[in-house]
Amino acid sequence: MRLQTLRMLLCIHACGSLRAASEQLHISQPALTLAIQQLEGELGCQLLVRTKRGVSLTTFGQALLPRASRIVTEAERAKEEMAQMRGDRIGQVRLASSPAIALSVLPYALRPFMAENPDVRVHCLEGTYPAIGPALRDGSLDFALTPLRDEDLSPEWHAEPLYQSEVAIIARKQHPLARATHLEDLQAARWAYATGTRGPGAVVDEAFRQAGLEPPQPVIIFESLLALPDLVAHSDLLATVPRRLIGRGAAWDTLCVVPVTQALPTLNLTVLRRASQALTPAANELLGWIRQTAKGE
Repeated sequence: MRLQTLRMLLCIHACGSLRAASEQLHISQPALTLAIQQLEGELGCQLLVRTKRGVSLTTFGQALLPRASRIVTEAERAKEEMAQMRGDRIGQVRLASSPAIALSVLPYALRPFMAENPDVRVHCLEGTYPAIGPALRDGSLDFALTPLRDEDLSPEWHAEPLYQSEVAIIARKQHPLARATHLEDLQAARWAYATGTRGPGAVVDEAFRQAGLEPPQPVIIFESLLALPDLVAHSDLLATVPRRLIGRGAAWDTLCVVPVTQALPTLNLTVLRRASQALTPAANELLGWIRQTAKGE
């Protein structure tokens, strides 16, 4: 099983057609077809099927895809690691970050890292666990900076605490419940969550349960924490946000923190990665700057 052929399979899946993949890979379509046929012969199964729109993966191809992705990613990571161990500051670091960390810790950690590693490319995407779980599992990400609940810990993950973050309930200033002081008053309100019910955007559920109340049912899942304040400012929705995001953006001129007296849960911000995956020297160096910056949080 050749590494280059696995790269071809991944490219075909991403492009959706042999023609587009051959153009992107700069090889002829017959050569690409032959390589895939040889892989199919080696595995004893058909990986691709032609459709009216191009090609798609068979059941066998779908099963092979995540393994192929992990093999290719690990091979590229190994090459980068050897180069970095030789003293070459090249390669890339791939991470995911929650919006709160991306706006606070990350910029101050990236500044010295990028100054010392100008040829290392950093690819950072916005996301939190569990949404970024698949990308961590298949090796697409080196690590993630994300809130993590204790019940989500498992042997497959290595979770390193960074700091704890407080959350607040927000509403527009003219909202009928803007001055509510008890969660009971907010139970029947219309809520917007920044994540699904297992994610950090639904952390208020824990507060309701601790108060002996049934958690509210969100009327909208709005998976953009940075845009969530604007949504709340122009509606009768309530939402929770990390306190460190309060005041960032024009929407806060019309928003307020709902002064509930019950304690709200805190978010445990962690560095999350696969327990079986070693970080490259570059990823370790960036993580060192992140740790140092987070100490002041």
